[in-house]
Amino acid sequence: MSLHDGHRKRMYEKMTQGVLAEHEWLEVLLYNAQPRKNTNEIAHYLLNKFRSIEGVFDASMEDLQSVPGVGLHIASYLKCLGHFYALYRPQKEETFEGRFSSNAFLPFVKRTYQSILYEVVDLYLLDADGRVMKKQGFSIDSICTVRILPEAVTEFLLTKDAIGVVMVHNHPVGEAVSSEKDDTMTKNLQMLCSMHNRLLCDHIIYAPNGVYSYYLSGKLQEISENYSISKVLGE
Repeated sequence: MSLHDGHRKRMYEKMTQGVLAEHEWLEVLLYNAQPRKNTNEIAHYLLNKFRSIEGVFDASMEDLQSVPGVGLHIASYLKCLGHFYALYRPQKEETFEGRFSSNAFLPFVKRTYQSILYEVVDLYLLDADGRVMKKQGFSIDSICTVRILPEAVTEFLLTKDAIGVVMVHNHPVGEAVSSEKDDTMTKNLQMLCSMHNRLLCDHIIYAPNGVYSYYLSGKLQEISENYSISKVLGE
């Protein structure tokens, strides 16, 4: 083993322990771009110029290549990483403040779901004051379909002190209208809510061209009247 290989082994050990300094994280990151060369000096040059790893990721190809030791290959590698960093890094999740009403919730839905490129279904639990107390996403099958397991929803609905639930899902492509599948999903959730003494307050659909509310459209009232445990039992 060469001195160079020994240094990298020690760096990997430090990485495993989570004790790398910022320039060392960048140094290790550059191993993939420079498999056989020392990247420590380049990492220092990059941080001196751009002040942080985030600054490195935000830098232009031209600015990156102005750093000693950074050619087209390393600059392209860093720009690719920067793109993935910007696209997939976790964002601070926005929360809904105040008491729930469909009209007040719609702007929140627009802000929250406009950048999501795959289909999701989220449930928001409401407490006795009508405030969101908990949110949970449910399983995703593909970019345009979702699958919700009744037992998972039931467990969520039975959260202590919950009195109601709001379902939100998005159409990454298409219109902000309710489909037959959306209707079925709403009916199934309404039945589960009825069985567990929870109120289905709304099902809201976001699409690039707008937002649809089952409650505001009047469709939820019809579903609530026809899909309940009391209706099934004939009470």
